[in-house]
Amino acid sequence: MTKKTLAKIVIFITALSLPLLVFGYVFGFSNLNFLNPVKIASDLSSPKLKSDDGRINILILGIDKRMSGNTVTSVLTDTILVASIGLTDNKMTLISLPRDLWVTSSLGISGKINSVYGQYDSKTKDLLGSSGTKEVVSEVLGIPIHYNVTINFEVFKKIIDTLGGVEVEIENSFTDSEYPIEGKENDPVISNRYETVTFNKGIEKMDGERALKYVRSRHGNGVEGTDFARSKRQQKVILAIKDKLMSPSFVIDLPKIKELFSLYEKEVETNIKSEDLISFFSLYKRLNLTDFTKVVLDDRSSADEGGLLISPENRDAYGGAYVLIPRVGDFSQIQAYVRKFLFE
Repeated sequence: MTKKTLAKIVIFITALSLPLLVFGYVFGFSNLNFLNPVKIASDLSSPKLKSDDGRINILILGIDKRMSGNTVTSVLTDTILVASIGLTDNKMTLISLPRDLWVTSSLGISGKINSVYGQYDSKTKDLLGSSGTKEVVSEVLGIPIHYNVTINFEVFKKIIDTLGGVEVEIENSFTDSEYPIEGKENDPVISNRYETVTFNKGIEKMDGERALKYVRSRHGNGVEGTDFARSKRQQKVILAIKDKLMSPSFVIDLPKIKELFSLYEKEVETNIKSEDLISFFSLYKRLNLTDFTKVVLDDRSSADEGGLLISPENRDAYGGAYVLIPRVGDFSQIQAYVRKFLFE
């Protein structure tokens, strides 16, 4: 192997490792000692990344982009997740926000939080996108968001298929008879808009399409028919992908690593700069990847288990839509709840 070839491999590994790690879909590469140049570089490099109060916070967005021909008709963030990394304890906390949370932000917008990405700033008329969503999420949680990574559903499926599928432990059996069929959202025959999907309790190996249905399903029967249950399922798949990428067979599969890097480089939107990659890699090596804290903001947790969020009975102020609002009228309880997990 020539020095030039080895250098390319080092670049691929370094560039892929933590951007995809913090994105939530890639948590691998724990046994890279055979790549000595990477090991040396990361050992000599101390993290020089944005942080506050000893934590680096990364916003992870999964985008649902609807098209009509070549025209984008709507863009919604179907997954909203914050990965918070502690620089002292080297642990990660995953915080899921419900897509129906109603926000009125300093950017001059009101609406469900999943619609922020596709809205326009009332003053500048610019698309809010990832940066605008990052500001709104920061206001909700009461913590600064330093980095953001955004991916669409097709890339999500490609990542899992590139890995050869992932094994997911299904906690509860459920059937969803209203799973939306791509491209048929506006079919005049309502029954043609949906298909029925069923998941049985136990461990299932999922390809990209199947995993996407598992993390997107919202109308399952029983306890799985809520957005909060879906948030928990999304975290399960994230950890399942982490396990696959930490497997010994993957860390030596350079063609797959190169393919994933190509996906990241071409199709993932992020503000993580190339000069930050070595610092991210150095940080990654210290992380305790076996000990995650998982937080889902919902209508049951905290506030003495009375729930942080409620759905108002009168929805006139929200255009008649189902929304979630803070039980106390502002985000103070949510912020206190989040800080408990991050700092206590």
